[in-house]
Amino acid sequence: MQVALGILLLLCFLVGVVAVMRGQSPIIVLMLLAILWAAMTGAPLREVLGKVIDGGATAYAGAVILIVFGAWFGQVLVQTGIAESLIRSAVELAGDRPLIVAWVVSLVTAFLFTSLYGVGAAIGVGVIALPIMMSMGIPPRVAAPAFTMAIGAGNYLNLVEFGIFQKFFPGIKYEGAYLRFFLIGGAVYLGMALAMSAWHLARGGTRRFAAVAAPAAQTAAWTRVPRYAYLAPAVPLAAVALLRWPMIPAFLLGIVFALLATGRSRSLKGSVDLFHKAFYDAFPDIATIAALWIICGMLIVAGQLPQVQQALQPIFRPVLPKTPLQAAVFFAGLAPLAIYRGPFAVVGTGAALLSIMLQSQFLAVPYLYALWRGPLCLQGSQDPTNSWTLWTLGFTKVTHKDFLRTALPFGWLMVAINAFIAYVMLGR
Repeated sequence: MQVALGILLLLCFLVGVVAVMRGQSPIIVLMLLAILWAAMTGAPLREVLGKVIDGGATAYAGAVILIVFGAWFGQVLVQTGIAESLIRSAVELAGDRPLIVAWVVSLVTAFLFTSLYGVGAAIGVGVIALPIMMSMGIPPRVAAPAFTMAIGAGNYLNLVEFGIFQKFFPGIKYEGAYLRFFLIGGAVYLGMALAMSAWHLARGGTRRFAAVAAPAAQTAAWTRVPRYAYLAPAVPLAAVALLRWPMIPAFLLGIVFALLATGRSRSLKGSVDLFHKAFYDAFPDIATIAALWIICGMLIVAGQLPQVQQALQPIFRPVLPKTPLQAAVFFAGLAPLAIYRGPFAVVGTGAALLSIMLQSQFLAVPYLYALWRGPLCLQGSQDPTNSWTLWTLGFTKVTHKDFLRTALPFGWLMVAINAFIAYVMLGR
């Protein structure tokens, strides 16, 4: 009876995956899945309402607050001109060599997104970076993944993402061997982004475009900020990794540093106004992301109900990886399951799989997070349903099919390499 119920729960899960892949709202799908799982296993109505919906929605409220501060910091870097100045200064050094320009843009974007977070920050950087690459003759199908893969590389170290997933993977730390792994993992993904550009530009060459779909303002003169302002993206990272500051004060320090470093061009009132405006502008950036985290909290709590665990564990125990090496092979081989909010996308239907793997206790949680980091960065940089990836495809007019054909092989290889690096560093 339990096995039959477990199969029925998995069928509901697979229907949810297909629905999301076909464009249905992941917010609605995941909420329905959480309620269905609880109800189908016989959970009382009061438990469904109180524990799953109400308790799940508030269980990870701290993650949503951290998203707000990360998006706020991102808006400050964009609105002070630090992001634009950093990109344009770097591109000036690259000259008129398309491949070098693509590499420089990827390097700077990865650096920025070690701290930046949110679709607004991605758009603020993208409307500068993408036209620069395309004006150099880099085809849009290469420029788009060169930008988004660099975001994924930066996300390996991103404080917002770490703070969010710290709620889901208890026990992980932003220090020691874990921090070294994040550095190496980000470097591997950045290397894959550079290799992707080199491979496709060498095979397909470059071509000039008569016009680039970008706002006219992007061709206007720009104001160079002081060179020391370029350190702003690293300030929160240094405060957390070196000074052991909590993340929210670290972001506030970064905001203050960015405002002071660029303050010569503004009055004190202007800086205060920018401080407020960036905060308000951050909220539209994170609305969808925050909603997804709230709903994923419901699904994870539903998956932790004893009734659900009793139904699913007999099915998953024979197939889930039970040793560190098996787990590395598992994630390396199935990495594309992160695309379209699939089973490896924690901010998606993967919330259910995460709950099951945490409950199985086959793997140490920090090692499980290290393995899952690759698919999480892959989803955050190549999934066409992800907000900033979707914006990038629309801006460059690249189809989902062409984008994934160009980027996914290199993203998959990144996950595989980093899975075995995780095994060597943390799994043995």
